[in-house]
Amino acid sequence: MGMGHYERLLIQHLGQIAPDDKEDWQFEMTFEGRNPDPPLDANALDAALRRADFLGFSTARLARLPLAAVQTLLNLRSGKKPDVTHSLALSFPLPTKAPGVFTIHDLPPARFADEGKLAPWAEKAAHAARFIMTPSEFAKRELVELLKLPEQKVIVIPYGCEHDRYHPDVKPADNAQLKAWGIEGDYLLYAGGFTRRKNVAALLEAWKTLAPDYPELTLVLAGPQAPLTALANTANAPRVLPMGYVSYGQMPSLMKAARALVFPSIYEGFGLPPQEAMALGVPVVISAQGGATPEVVGEAGVTARDGGAPALAEAMRELLGDEALQERLKVAGPERAARFDWGGHARAVLDVYRRAMDG
Repeated sequence: MGMGHYERLLIQHLGQIAPDDKEDWQFEMTFEGRNPDPPLDANALDAALRRADFLGFSTARLARLPLAAVQTLLNLRSGKKPDVTHSLALSFPLPTKAPGVFTIHDLPPARFADEGKLAPWAEKAAHAARFIMTPSEFAKRELVELLKLPEQKVIVIPYGCEHDRYHPDVKPADNAQLKAWGIEGDYLLYAGGFTRRKNVAALLEAWKTLAPDYPELTLVLAGPQAPLTALANTANAPRVLPMGYVSYGQMPSLMKAARALVFPSIYEGFGLPPQEAMALGVPVVISAQGGATPEVVGEAGVTARDGGAPALAEAMRELLGDEALQERLKVAGPERAARFDWGGHARAVLDVYRRAMDG
């Protein structure tokens, strides 16, 4: 899912920064609980990875402990004192041995009851960092408001785009592959989770009103199969296929073969699926209430006026009924996605490390 995808790409691109630009930085990676699967790219990590520990405790357990106890535990486990510590989730606080920075993508637990809870010490832990990195202006506003952070502490560094995997020349999945997935004919694609902020229930209601007018189309849901199936069954909309998770290697061809990506989320710190679809030249429908997704998509997609089913149906109908609009978005999408670069993201993160170390 999103956070693990981000962490993998950040680590790989930190490893690919030229040695002269990286000076003599050394990186020690600590993963919670288990080895990354699939394994990280060893070639990208040769220049970056010095040691990896696998901690035997969960973030849920940490959240039940006082902050001082958590930091003491992390200090004991972190080995020698680093120059900078970077935590990739607010649920994993910074030890006290070194200047620290956080990456915080967004704060859905503070807005949605079904997204878990922030640790009781979350605000205090965020204030202890030298800097906090986040991918959008929307996410920055959330952090400033909900964690009461000074604006100058929060640095916006947009995510990059995997241009080697998502580009207009990617071949769409062929009929044999689509049939293996259970897809027949043309389809609209949703890729993402199932929680309330993902707004899948509204998408299904919108599709229910739209489907009779487009009998050649299926709505395909890529993501956690059981909860997405439950939502589809509740909506009782026609021609909906919850296909489960799609592998890392197969997602570009699945997305490329879609008539459009529909991403109805009402809360995102960034929104990688719309960015990836744009890079492929696949038209995108989003919600104006999508948090950061309007920042990412700009004028290169169709934006529903809100996240309600009527507005989503109207936006989908606008796209499907206008071939000239579809052709324009197939050109505008890759142009928009070209603004996002993982190499530039990694270099900006390294610059934050330098600033944190310099105090």
